[in-house]
Amino acid sequence: MRERLVDTAVAAGVAAVLATIVSAGQGGGRAGAVAYVWAAGLGALMFWRRRHALLVLVLTVLGLFAYYAAGLPAIGVAVPVAAALYAAAESGHRRASIAVAAGVLAVSMGYRLFDGQSFRYVVVYEGIGHVALMAAAITLGELVRAHRRISRLTGRQIELEAGRRVSEHNLALSRELHDSIGHTLTIAAVHTNVARQESARRPEAAAAALDHVAEAVSEALAQLRGTVRELRSGRAAASSDDVESVLSAARAAGFHVRADVEANAVTPVAFRVLREAVTNALRHSDGRTLDIELRRRDGELLVRVTDDGTGGGAGSEEGAGLTGLRERVSEAGGRFEAGPTGQGWQVRAHV
Repeated sequence: MRERLVDTAVAAGVAAVLATIVSAGQGGGRAGAVAYVWAAGLGALMFWRRRHALLVLVLTVLGLFAYYAAGLPAIGVAVPVAAALYAAAESGHRRASIAVAAGVLAVSMGYRLFDGQSFRYVVVYEGIGHVALMAAAITLGELVRAHRRISRLTGRQIELEAGRRVSEHNLALSRELHDSIGHTLTIAAVHTNVARQESARRPEAAAAALDHVAEAVSEALAQLRGTVRELRSGRAAASSDDVESVLSAARAAGFHVRADVEANAVTPVAFRVLREAVTNALRHSDGRTLDIELRRRDGELLVRVTDDGTGGGAGSEEGAGLTGLRERVSEAGGRFEAGPTGQGWQVRAHV
């Protein structure tokens, strides 16, 4: 609807300007009526300038030449075709617009000079004005087209950036959920296996293992709620109590834990590395001892978790947990290593 109103205004404006020029150059009579009709026709072409810009430009030029061939009052050459040149340039026909403008000027000036009119008047006085008006129309059309293209590209860039941020948010959400719940569910799985194995021989051990399963599931639910709160608030926190909870879970799973933990080294990234490394040991290692180091050294945070298992250890293949840790540590500007040490498996991070 808005485009139709604009096209109507442009058509009416072109017709009005041409009618004004006709009125200034001659009186009434049959020739005057025909000139006004011609002016209205040239203006009406602007209704189709968006869909058929190049055709409108050609028809405008032919209409202008036919107007003069009919001996109607002079209306110049730049004004009738300026709107058509603008529409063609706006539609991407810059070269065609320049060529048509040059052709119209050449035909007009050539004819008038051949007719004996003054070179100074035709070329200098009127010619410069015609060239300036046509050049302005073409330039304006190009600028509008460039502005629209930039707007489209900007909008596309905004969409891509929004998509990228959504992807990053989803990735961060998956990491948070994996880090917070994966550890406790691993503990629950370990104790479930213990309960299954001991249910016939040692019912009291099976009952204790099931108690650990219940505690782990409850902790998983609590961590899920805590993670949701952190994501909503945009804040993440970790404390020495969180570290001790991870170490207690490892001890309850049957590991002997030797830990060197500095309280001022417990940051969200360091804690997640520690928790995921311990979780991998509980899930994969056949060892019985965990050596844990979490402290500051030479301006860096050092996180090291080593088990004494044999065979594949904690990560013969790097799964989602270690891959997520590697990405998280890299984003924090740190270095991450995971692999066998000859006496077990080690996860090591410098942040």
